[in-house]
Amino acid sequence: MKKSLSRVIKPFVSSVTLLICLINFINQAARAEVISVNFTKTSVNAQQVWGVSGVEAVENWTNTSNENEASLKDSSGNETTASLYAPASRRDSFSGAPLNNSPMKAGLQFWGTSALPFTISDIPYSEYKLIVYLTGFNNNNASFVSDGKTTYYWDPKAYSSILTQTTQTDYEEGTTAEKHNYAIFGSEEEPLTEDSITINYGLASGQTSGGGIGGFQIVQLSSDSIKTTNIRITSFSFDSSDQTASIRFTGIEGADFIIESSSSLDFEDGSIWYPSEGEIDETSFQGQVQFTFKDTTVIDETHFWRVVYP
Repeated sequence: MKKSLSRVIKPFVSSVTLLICLINFINQAARAEVISVNFTKTSVNAQQVWGVSGVEAVENWTNTSNENEASLKDSSGNETTASLYAPASRRDSFSGAPLNNSPMKAGLQFWGTSALPFTISDIPYSEYKLIVYLTGFNNNNASFVSDGKTTYYWDPKAYSSILTQTTQTDYEEGTTAEKHNYAIFGSEEEPLTEDSITINYGLASGQTSGGGIGGFQIVQLSSDSIKTTNIRITSFSFDSSDQTASIRFTGIEGADFIIESSSSLDFEDGSIWYPSEGEIDETSFQGQVQFTFKDTTVIDETHFWRVVYP
């Protein structure tokens, strides 16, 4: 997801007087973003999730059989800071055709009461909920999944991809649990806020079979709560004699960015923003980046620039 930052400045420009504005806003979609991951054993088609799917019905799922997965993409297809560590002792493909192309078809398999947990780090949302997909074979029995604060129990729903949520938090040793295929940690009222979360799972006490974890979705709960870099514009100049502009700013050292230019802020009718090419100086000013470029699009007395970064 790209973000743009600005602030208004009014420098004096020789020969031509320009009102030069750097736009100070976050350019992000109104809808919440979702990071969706499907655990697989292999790359066979039946184990992949394609198109729109899930409790949060979105596209751009990450299908992975890797222990480590960095820069998990969101539902817009953009890479995020989130990363995954899922050191399962075994991965497997579960049950039959009804689960094909769902997050329950394959996953992290377990047999004991203490399976290897998986961890999601550097979650980019200040407030979120986590949906964990639960699976297993038909003869598997009661299992648990926990974020360390809340523990849910389930029996595998082996031959149906119809999504139903477990809310069972009590379990009597040796009994069965309700058949469901996902659990939710966090809510609008009580969102998760840590930038890292570890999910533990395994057999419920007294059980001897197994089960699986099929994948997860991280759902952003507030579009105003995305963690953003604190950028500050420290210098701006424009020389109308040769149309050279220079912008210096802090906060995104080493990150990719684009300087865009426009003669209008008429968002209703659609502003046209032009990317600029120039020279980047990341060494002359400690903790700052300076970008110098020619802007031949400046034709009116009012013009706008913005810094757009990942």
